[in-house]
Amino acid sequence: MRLIPPITFGTDVRKALSGADLYVRVFQILSLLPVLYLFVAAAHPAVMTSRNVLSALFDAGMSTLPRAESLLLAALYRHTGNEIYVYFALLAAALLLGILGNRLFRDNHRSGRKTRLVFTVMIVADLILRVAPFAFNSTFGLPAAVFGFAVRLACLVLILLDLRADRQSTVIK
Repeated sequence: MRLIPPITFGTDVRKALSGADLYVRVFQILSLLPVLYLFVAAAHPAVMTSRNVLSALFDAGMSTLPRAESLLLAALYRHTGNEIYVYFALLAAALLLGILGNRLFRDNHRSGRKTRLVFTVMIVADLILRVAPFAFNSTFGLPAAVFGFAVRLACLVLILLDLRADRQSTVIK
């Protein structure tokens, strides 16, 4: 039984999702895009020989992942040489963020605010890392890099809107 009511700030209109909830859903959906490509490529290797819709989805999905996660996935692939581990690591990350995000963002007001602040710092650091002149930033090309930056910036805006709504609701009370 909860003693403290769940967080109700953000885009919570008529039981809709808050900005942080939308961030988790966007992260989960975009994490599944590379998984779709890997799944099809395992059954039909010819998919890897040409540019197609699935390869564009893979590029879009991988470019929107946080850089730290992308680098960890690359290290995992280099270490194991097997894309199946990357496949399951992507699924595990999406599932873990869904479970922990639901608990941390909604459990109580104080932990929800702290979690949003931590995610804000992490996304800002990721955006700074994306504009730094590192070779891994141009792996999937400029369009994918711009798309990834725009999605991560939109996720930052979602969380900042939650924090702004929280600050306004605490001032009103």
